[in-house]
Amino acid sequence: MLRSVPFLGSSAPLRAFLEQLEAAAASDVTVLLTGESGTGKTTAARLLHGAGSRAEAPFVLAPLAELTPSLVEAALFGHERGAFTDAHHSRRGWFARADGGTIVLDDVDLLPVQLQGKLLRTLQERVIEPLGAETPVAVDVRVVATTNADLRARVAAGEFREDLYYRLGVVPIEVPPLRARGPDLPELAAALEERVAERLRVAPRGLGPSALERLAAHPWPGNIRELENALERVTVLARPSASGEIAPEEFDFLEEAVAGIADRLADEALANGITLEVLEQALLERSYREHRGNVSAAARAVGLTRRAFEYRRTKGESGNP
Repeated sequence: MLRSVPFLGSSAPLRAFLEQLEAAAASDVTVLLTGESGTGKTTAARLLHGAGSRAEAPFVLAPLAELTPSLVEAALFGHERGAFTDAHHSRRGWFARADGGTIVLDDVDLLPVQLQGKLLRTLQERVIEPLGAETPVAVDVRVVATTNADLRARVAAGEFREDLYYRLGVVPIEVPPLRARGPDLPELAAALEERVAERLRVAPRGLGPSALERLAAHPWPGNIRELENALERVTVLARPSASGEIAPEEFDFLEEAVAGIADRLADEALANGITLEVLEQALLERSYREHRGNVSAAARAVGLTRRAFEYRRTKGESGNP
């Protein structure tokens, strides 16, 4: 089974995800990796590439979030000399550089609407049209897309083409959030602490049972990225302890961060006259959509049993008290 630091552990959600990833790696099928920010979607894309038949070919990450809309077309498809002001030389785009290998359309939900039709043609016909070129250029690439957005909602809002959504989502795979992977936390945290310590050139101190309990109690809205950042912070700032391990109180700042988020939400709700019932229903519906109708996963995400989640959500839909 595919293994990498963000995906260490043996929890049921992780095993199901890795099985899907491994099955998809066996072919060139287009994959849409969904999931919350910080869950490891880009790492999953690298694993997918490395386990497939194109492993020795280029792996090109196309970070759409890093570009302004006006620069995306040239970055994706390339341009010829003189195609626009300052285009003094021809330049290959991400698709051309990925020829023979894999291109990852990172944060594909940020693709400007006016370019979505051009991308659809590339996916359907396996050709690109560099800016200023007179003829299309053939490309042979495997396409993986990532998003932390609800693309179906974007389609309904007219912000994302429905035909492109279906072309990208031939095989949709959701990367599970860290809070759904409770049993994985000890192994994952230990591996991340070692990685942080190596990067900072210090000796890892280790995490005892009490520290792990403190980490397990946190909801991790930022997922793996938040966990690694927290471990980096305590690696640098933690005071010496009698055991030599990182003490649980070094993670007190996590509770302060969650309290701050809750305070901001409460302020917004009170300022805008939003009732508790409306807040709860919005949270339940958002979790239900984010988990693509998987009631068990949606319930875990908001700290409810499946039965309680279904009851509260149904009560809200019917309007019954």
